Amino acid sequence: MTALRNGQALILRENGEWLRYALWGAAIGMGLLAASAVNSPDRDVGKIFGSAVGILFFGFCGFVLKSRRIVFDHASQEISITSKGLLQTNTERFGFEEVGKILVLTTFDSIEDLNGTSRQRERWAIALALEERHIPITRNLYITKEQALRDARKIQQLLNIEVSDAVEDSITHLAQNGRKVEAVTLASRALGMSAAQALDFVEGDSSSTTHTREIS
Repeated sequence: MTALRNGQALILRENGEWLRYALWGAAIGMGLLAASAVNSPDRDVGKIFGSAVGILFFGFCGFVLKSRRIVFDHASQEISITSKGLLQTNTERFGFEEVGKILVLTTFDSIEDLNGTSRQRERWAIALALEERHIPITRNLYITKEQALRDARKIQQLLNIEVSDAVEDSITHLAQNGRKVEAVTLASRALGMSAAQALDFVEGDSSSTTHTREIS
């Protein structure tokens, strides 16, 4: 995530368009390597196979890559979030007054260790809390909480609202987005609950949120 100040606007960017072409450039490079290996008198099957995998991987990544541009315009008091893929662009707009607070969320991603076992590690994200939903600002997760707080405070300077890093907000966010297992894991780790207690807490929180939305 890169942040720029442009007059009275704060602009956050994720995954610039140049990255798509860099990935495709890598795919072309792997294609040239594969062609060289195929035409070599002493063909290296491993190199040909590896190059073919590289072509598919980098080509696919370039195709599905999405860039995001988030503009906080103080002059118009409006926030616009533009998500751009290869063939489609979506833009969502809403006013400063619709945002209740800025959330610094604890979440997880999965990695595989040397033994082939998948494990979760903590990461952080930023979202804006509106009356009935959370809008993610970041898709790429922050490695440290300090990085997330740094960008959250830049947003706070324009919106002049609270920044919250309460674990309860993170649990609610994960549960609302269908990530109940991660919500339970976070409740267990952060709140010192057993697995059963954490499950009850998450399900109770989800039910309460749903009921509130139906009433409103």
